[in-house]
Amino acid sequence: MADQPGKASDGSSNGSPRGSNGAFNGSGGVVVPFPGAAEARAHEVIGDTGTNQFRYHRESFQRTLAIAIGLTLAVCGLVWLLLGIYGVRQMNLLTLLTGLIFFAFISARMLARYFRNEVILAVQPTGLFDARIGDDVLPWDSIRELVLVRREQDYSLRIVLWGSKGATAPTHEVNLTALEGGAQPVLEAISSYKPVRMER
Repeated sequence: MADQPGKASDGSSNGSPRGSNGAFNGSGGVVVPFPGAAEARAHEVIGDTGTNQFRYHRESFQRTLAIAIGLTLAVCGLVWLLLGIYGVRQMNLLTLLTGLIFFAFISARMLARYFRNEVILAVQPTGLFDARIGDDVLPWDSIRELVLVRREQDYSLRIVLWGSKGATAPTHEVNLTALEGGAQPVLEAISSYKPVRMER
């Protein structure tokens, strides 16, 4: 059977080849999805060529985990105290459940990414990816401004996106200190594509 007009024998459009980092969405644009846990798909989106990948730093992760545990214990203590004041039965069980839910809420995804050794932040020619923001790569053209924020010895990157007219610009802030190598290698990689200014 002859191939259909505009279709190659492999099912792809003759005039619209699939790119290595995504697929055409039918309107001429390219959709660049980012994987969650699948390592094979990660290589499709974050190609090794021209890409800088950063994962959690072990010591920084342990410090963040210790803070999360401390906050969880503080919340458990407060809940246990309140339940004791009001004479609630099974206060120990309720306090335990509260602690587990609170800890899971603030740390579950972080723990999963750390133990799976997932890429947390990636700087590549097509844009900037951060798993703490979402599953998609942010194209450089969609980023209005990048600001380095310093709080004592902790460095964060504020990502300001272009917003619709009359609306507040969407803003994300991601921690750089917790990543391998700290803030310096991340900033050096980003500077090849977009300037980063220091907050005053």
